[in-house]
Amino acid sequence: MAWLKKSYFLLKSKCMIFVDYYSLTLHRVIAEKMINDGDKIIEIARGNLNRWLKSESFSGSNALPLIEWKEIIENSSVEEIRRLITADTDEGQRLRSSSPFTGVLTRSEREKYWSKCAEIRPV
Repeated sequence: MAWLKKSYFLLKSKCMIFVDYYSLTLHRVIAEKMINDGDKIIEIARGNLNRWLKSESFSGSNALPLIEWKEIIENSSVEEIRRLITADTDEGQRLRSSSPFTGVLTRSEREKYWSKCAEIRPV
């Protein structure tokens, strides 16, 4: 994944903090998986959103990011969603902070990228 090596310069030039860099990295991996399994990954996100929206933990204004994601999932193509979750913008970062893609990556995948990110930007 050439983008991981190139990301070192992104970190230095934009002073991206570790958690944002890690989240961007994970979403880039998810976006790559969406090339072959887009419908499956969208269903995981849709299921998470439906479950979370039924929870009392996400009532009132706490539900707004989830409602926004539900609209994105329902009205966007897989390619558009891939672009959104990997956007190196304030909006991309904001959307990743409430990402419904929990459960797409395995624990070992997340740990692998944690380690790779920590090598570039120590925690």
